[in-house]
Amino acid sequence: MTSLEKNKSASRIILQSHIEKAFTEKIIQWNDGLNYTEFIRALWRLFLHHDSFKEGTQDILGKLSEEDAIQLLSDEIDITKLKAS
Repeated sequence: MTSLEKNKSASRIILQSHIEKAFTEKIIQWNDGLNYTEFIRALWRLFLHHDSFKEGTQDILGKLSEEDAIQLLSDEIDITKLKAS
């Protein structure tokens, strides 16, 4: 496994944890008026600035570029789960 793959794997674990926590605590919600790209970017901003997620998100940015991290977030989010909530 290359160092990029290791970084992506570690970042994926952090993002999965962030997503689950935000979903469980009802911090994130989907509504049908949202544009998916805007939703992902807003969720990323939440992770960057909310005290519960800030440290892990900074760790991700130490491993990946912001665009790679946002793409990984998009890959990890289960929109069907959000729409069902």
